[in-house]
Amino acid sequence: MMRIALAVLAAALALPATAVDGACAASTYKVVTDGSSRSLELGKKGKVVVDVVPLEKGIHVNREFPLKYKVEPSAGLKVDKVEWKRTDAVDPAAENPRFEIPVTAAAKGPQQVAVLMRFAICSDAWCVPQTRTVTIPIEVK
Repeated sequence: MMRIALAVLAAALALPATAVDGACAASTYKVVTDGSSRSLELGKKGKVVVDVVPLEKGIHVNREFPLKYKVEPSAGLKVDKVEWKRTDAVDPAAENPRFEIPVTAAAKGPQQVAVLMRFAICSDAWCVPQTRTVTIPIEVK
């Protein structure tokens, strides 16, 4: 039992000084929705833009982590697909992929699209899985 406790302590002490937790990692980027449609005419198409933008040099979205965005539109908006992966990005090879999700206005009134994001944000010293939800309001006229 003592050996296990010593091994755990040794492992904890061996962590690099730059080790971060999820909250700390979340402060190294922002999710930007600029370019998203904010107003649509009934029956017209628009888009929801989701872009992870690093706030520090060397921060990036991990390429190997199984990035997945789940799109949940309100009843007055329609989307062609609800699950998006890195290969669906505008440029899948980009270090920080940008997504442009097509939406169609199906009912008048205030609508919204929620995007549940799962990805990993990394530096050269650490990599931390992230889950975020962004909601984009769209007024359908």
